[in-house]
Amino acid sequence: MTDAEVRKPVPAWIWGGALLAASAVVPTGVRAVAPGGLGSGVAIVAIVLFAASLVVFAFGLRGRGSIVARRPSGVAALLVLAILPPLVELAIPALSNEQDIPRLQILSAVHLAVTAAAALVAVVAIGRAAVIPRPWHWAPAWGFAAMAVTFALPQIAAVSASGTGLDDLMGLFVLGSLVALAMPLALGILAMVLGARGLTVASAQIYPPVA
Repeated sequence: MTDAEVRKPVPAWIWGGALLAASAVVPTGVRAVAPGGLGSGVAIVAIVLFAASLVVFAFGLRGRGSIVARRPSGVAALLVLAILPPLVELAIPALSNEQDIPRLQILSAVHLAVTAAAALVAVVAIGRAAVIPRPWHWAPAWGFAAMAVTFALPQIAAVSASGTGLDDLMGLFVLGSLVALAMPLALGILAMVLGARGLTVASAQIYPPVA
């Protein structure tokens, strides 16, 4: 008896990737079919899909497929990213009055800071866990860096370009929107491809006895 290496698909990556890609595609598709309608409902669906994908990526399915190897810091960061958007979505309607604008600004700032910190912890945990085959275990970090740059550029340009209109910055804002759409879609597709390709595992193989 000896061991042979075989590839086994990773269902957690396939399902997690499908949910992540859907969280990017569904809102765009619905807006194309029904522009101006179903806004809040579509946003809720996208948030739920995104949260579900992160939960699957954090824990895997049937004990297999956690992209952070179920390490506490990585799991916690992914859960924060999954839970925070629904909480903020629930809190915003309660701050719809004009006198609540300062609170809304504080909420937005806290949301941004916590999301950025959790995302940074998550991508580092994914990279260090190295559960995903190389070099793709750093793909979430690449996506995080791309989104951080495209978010920061308009802010920097707006501060440095004093006296100019917002029209001059429209290209940067559009670029940021495209990256925000493309990253979850690209990472979701990558996860599905890697999940379908599978991971190499040892499998017992029996050879007939030598006569």
